[in-house]
Amino acid sequence: MRNATAVAGKEAWKRRWLLLAAATLLAITASAVPAAGAGFGITRFDGDVVNRDALGVVTAATQAGSHPDEVTAYIDFATRSGALPGLVVPEEDAKDIRVDLPVGFVGNPQVVTKCREPELESVQIGTDCPRDSQVGVAHVITTSTAPQTVPVFNMEPPPGVPGAFGFRIASVPIHLRAVVRSDGDYGLSILVPRLSQAAPILRTSLTFWGVPADPKNDADRGWVVDSGTRVVCADTSDPSCSTTSGLPPQAFLTNPMTCNGPVETRLSVTSWLGSSAHASFFTHLPAPDQETLVGPEGCDRVPFDARLTGTPVKARASSPSGFSFDLSVPQNGNPTGIAQGHLKKAVVRLPEGMSVNPSSASGLAACGDAQIGLGTLQMPSCPDGSKIGTLTIDTPLLSDPLTGAIYLRDPLPGNLFRLLLVAEGSGVLIKLPGTVTPDPVTGQLTATFDNNPQLPFSNLHLEFKDGPRAPLTLPPACGTHTIVSDLTSWSGKTTTSSSSFNVSRDGNGAPCPPRGFNPTVVAGLANPVGGSSSAFSLTFARGDADQTLRDITVDMPEGLTGVIASADLCDDAAANAGTCGESSRIGSTTTGAGTGENPFFLPGRVYITGPYKGAPFGMSIVVPAIAGPFNLGTVVVRAAIFVDRETAKLRVVSEPLPTILEGVPLLIRTVNVRIDKPGFMVAPTSCAPKSIAARVGSNEGASADRSVRFQVGSCASLPYKPKMTIRMGKRGRTKGRITAPLEVRLDMTPGQANNKSVAVTLPRNVNARLEVLNRYSCTLEQFKSETCPKSNRLGTAVAVTPLLRDPLVGDVFFVRNPARRIPDVMVGLRGQVAFDLAGRVTIPRNLTLRTNFDLVPDVPITKFTLRFVAGRKGPVGFVENACTKAARRERAKLVFRAHSGKVVRVQQRLKIVGCGRRAVTRARGRRGARRGGKAKKGRRGAAKRK
Repeated sequence: MRNATAVAGKEAWKRRWLLLAAATLLAITASAVPAAGAGFGITRFDGDVVNRDALGVVTAATQAGSHPDEVTAYIDFATRSGALPGLVVPEEDAKDIRVDLPVGFVGNPQVVTKCREPELESVQIGTDCPRDSQVGVAHVITTSTAPQTVPVFNMEPPPGVPGAFGFRIASVPIHLRAVVRSDGDYGLSILVPRLSQAAPILRTSLTFWGVPADPKNDADRGWVVDSGTRVVCADTSDPSCSTTSGLPPQAFLTNPMTCNGPVETRLSVTSWLGSSAHASFFTHLPAPDQETLVGPEGCDRVPFDARLTGTPVKARASSPSGFSFDLSVPQNGNPTGIAQGHLKKAVVRLPEGMSVNPSSASGLAACGDAQIGLGTLQMPSCPDGSKIGTLTIDTPLLSDPLTGAIYLRDPLPGNLFRLLLVAEGSGVLIKLPGTVTPDPVTGQLTATFDNNPQLPFSNLHLEFKDGPRAPLTLPPACGTHTIVSDLTSWSGKTTTSSSSFNVSRDGNGAPCPPRGFNPTVVAGLANPVGGSSSAFSLTFARGDADQTLRDITVDMPEGLTGVIASADLCDDAAANAGTCGESSRIGSTTTGAGTGENPFFLPGRVYITGPYKGAPFGMSIVVPAIAGPFNLGTVVVRAAIFVDRETAKLRVVSEPLPTILEGVPLLIRTVNVRIDKPGFMVAPTSCAPKSIAARVGSNEGASADRSVRFQVGSCASLPYKPKMTIRMGKRGRTKGRITAPLEVRLDMTPGQANNKSVAVTLPRNVNARLEVLNRYSCTLEQFKSETCPKSNRLGTAVAVTPLLRDPLVGDVFFVRNPARRIPDVMVGLRGQVAFDLAGRVTIPRNLTLRTNFDLVPDVPITKFTLRFVAGRKGPVGFVENACTKAARRERAKLVFRAHSGKVVRVQQRLKIVGCGRRAVTRARGRRGARRGGKAKKGRRGAAKRK
């Protein structure tokens, strides 16, 4: 029965072939009519995509994603009369043929056995190619042979070619190469290179079977034609003569899956003489209705069961990790069904908290558009630093997967994170551009890949690199986190897929404790020598498991200060914009950002500014946020520098640190500020142990207090030679029992230890006017709030310090102290800073007048002048005439104590002003007489010095 059926099939095939041969001969005769010289060209290029039922009825195969029974292309070349009567030859011999198939129309050579090249070349009568390797038939008419219909075989492709087919005309093998248009729309093209001139082609048609193993094709399987006569096996019982495929039916051809109307097939041909010709056709109904164009339809019936999953390499909270994604689309090859849709667009939303890792910026590069060559066959020449992962694509069309890499592309304004997926293999090069968009508030990442190739794949595996500089960091919270993806096919169907993964403290399931805040603070001078100038450095940092850093407040130890006068104060507008000049720069900063053991460090600069938020000075900390190929702009953090009014200690209060830039969570790990302008920072002159106090705040509301031990050395080697001058009186104000002006001036040469306390005991001939002190005294609250009446001012003061460009000046008031009978003297110095100096006034048992300035700050003061007025508001005066001999012999007792521990005691005469020249002359004469007549010589010496 089987042999009878086979013979019947052969007879049916024979009838079809004879009809086709007769029609061809008529066409050849007709084509001989045109005159020669019409030129190289194509007179017909057409094709059919059809289904054929068991009765041979042909209908157009228009279902999108279906597997048509047959696809046929017809090519007729322009001809002319040959040298012999009745001979027809082509205008020019065709050399290379290229057919560009519609985008999305694919063939799968892996479902059919492959014929080897030696098997094809050995074909004579019968075939050495396995019958299961036949995928269609070719009908060819040449000038040197009778019309021939021959089987087309699926060939083993040469290296670098994804698919190949072949057949023989007489003894000439014809090779077809299937390639992917990697420089364009990723459609398939069939190339027929270097056609033989031994048998120039006049006309050809090529039919591919949609399901090669389908029994419908048995009648055309395994037969060859020799010299126009079909040859059959003599013994049909021979298994080698069987026309039945030994393979299960699987789909070889698949229709496009976009329903946008008729699709186009294009033809390009070049001749051996260098001429070229082009043609195209759109899909249509089969004859006799071929004028009616049709295209794929029924896209709503195309299934699309795509799914995306994601898995971290190390599921440890708040840590960098490699990450793999698998996008799968099931491919079953069912010949009677509809294939899975091709992926057009993928939108993948990563869970909130999973973000770009700033640590990955170290050594990171980007691939430029010229290096990528989108739309070309150029293999990308991206730098190694731009490679952030690998990928593998499994496709049913190839025996081996495509492999490649994930590259980071050059950022563009508004499109910061651009990716490129590059995969290649078997002569196929795929370049897929994509973008990753971070949420500007939360940093949540959304990846988008659109207009992907209309080619089938079963799995796309992406592997982002692992390690401390991995591009992705995991969420800080333990628990389940979900990836959501919207996957859309070219046929218009969208499926939403979700994939979850768990994060734990250690990556092995340990629960996360409540997120704490345990920052560290390190600070100190590079050269901690008392009174010297040295760079100061402060670093505060946190661990990955800690809450994120927000701000810091630093209380500097007394005496550790800066020479503001050595820099220009940056104005507020420039400070806010981060554009301060170099003359305002006082230091540098380094910020470490990102998770893992190797954060990315960003350098910056520190500038001194004018008043800021109620403080006399401020800082503008400017960090250009340039990380690898990314420029996120300039980050400016302001800080206020307060000066304590009683101790002159500095308090630095920072503004909040930025948490996110351009959608990238900064995940700041460490901040170092180094004040290193030469001569700016000045160390204390006290070697007593001190501390630097800091309060660090987190963005989650926590705060932590830290104390850093601070101490300088070599204070005892500092010189200490204070010099005080006391002047009192003026003309008419030297008599007893009236007030007199008093001026006290203290001079300190630079480089000395600073004063800690100064005690001045005036001679007994000077006393206080208690009724004046009490009448014009203020309360402490009035003084601190600067509301003492101006009429209560009893003196003035001026302090000159190398720390500031301008002296501090202020008023002197007496302030009532409930603990003491006599009001304290309070000096309110004002200028770039505000400082209050308190003096304790006492009258010891010897009835002298003593003032103790016990809390003098550890800052350099080169000159301090204190003046009290005279008159009805004069606070001091003489008991007796100050111009008398006895009065002029009296001395003030001075005790100076340095912060270094040194003490200087001096008994010093007052300079009495207003006694008159005669009294002064008599006094000098008496001094000269006591010195044995040396006064005159002294006067001459004085004159010489003028």
